[in-house]
Amino acid sequence: MMKLTRGEEMILEPASEEYNSDYTSIFFNNIKNEIIIPTNSISIQAKELAKTYGYLDYMVQRYIDILGLEETKSLLNAFENFKIQPTIICNFLRTSCEELLQQLYRLNFRLELVSWCHHCYRVISSPKHPSIGSTHQYLKGLYYVYRDAASTIPPLILNPTKGSSIIDMCAAPGGKAIHISLLIRDEGFLILNDISIKRLEALISNYYRMGFKSYIIINHDATLLPKILNYKFDYVFLDAPCSAEGAIMFDPSRKRKTSQGDLVKLVTREINLLLSALKLAKIGGRIVYTTCSIAPEENEYVISKVLSIAGSKIVIESPPFNLWSSGLRTFRNIEFARDVEKCIRIWPHKHMMEGFFICLLRKIKDD
Repeated sequence: MMKLTRGEEMILEPASEEYNSDYTSIFFNNIKNEIIIPTNSISIQAKELAKTYGYLDYMVQRYIDILGLEETKSLLNAFENFKIQPTIICNFLRTSCEELLQQLYRLNFRLELVSWCHHCYRVISSPKHPSIGSTHQYLKGLYYVYRDAASTIPPLILNPTKGSSIIDMCAAPGGKAIHISLLIRDEGFLILNDISIKRLEALISNYYRMGFKSYIIINHDATLLPKILNYKFDYVFLDAPCSAEGAIMFDPSRKRKTSQGDLVKLVTREINLLLSALKLAKIGGRIVYTTCSIAPEENEYVISKVLSIAGSKIVIESPPFNLWSSGLRTFRNIEFARDVEKCIRIWPHKHMMEGFFICLLRKIKDD
């Protein structure tokens, strides 16, 4: 099995309390009532599978409700037997990607093009030394390393144009932000924000190494950005801090880390973050909401809740492409907004990648 070492994007999503959220409000209690799975609703099959694979009971019950028993077993096995294939994105502003591939080939790396990204390559095999995150080419900023190819998709769905204004609300450690900078060819007004100073250190290091010029880094609670910034953006990117339930293959502790109470707090924060993203977008501006979670509570539920709060101010748009699965229309007794089917779901057992959710929205009216 290929191991990720220095340089690879292994800073997982924090389930921290750094954001200012009200966990005593009526809004919070409504979310709690809507998404908590009662203990008496958890089946014997879910409990048995949870014990066998080391998960919290409610998580496995959720998978069974969505996928059925047999496909749930396929998902759990996919997490256990996942083949890690780091993916690099070529810094084509600094080097020829063809020349970079030749240099890595001479170091005994074998790479293949990612079909949906013309400058992204999966690492199929690698030498014992150096690792893909410690070559001279990496240190010179000729490429960035993702833990998985799924991370290359959200910036492509945002599809920002050169010369536009963009904000990445939770940008550290910087992998998706780097992709955005490459898509606009480092020509635009790009603000990179993160609440965590520790994570910002990685972002600053990565941006300095890659040699970009057109960006500003700030350190704020992203839910407060509409009050802090007197500006509306063409594009808003929100890679929301989440349970990282789609990344269990990288961090097995996620099988038991997020209790249902923790999940309600995460969902509340994610809704508040997306509402802030809406305020940051100009009329006609596009917003991408993405998580590395397969939990519908953090994804389709969040989108549907924000649509119900924002009313006619925002719509879900069809992505430029979707080679994977669509968003869920229902989960247990919850019916989501019809257009969540336009969102993208990536399942580890179906698509052989980290679990992800990606949704493209457009603001059509102002606050």
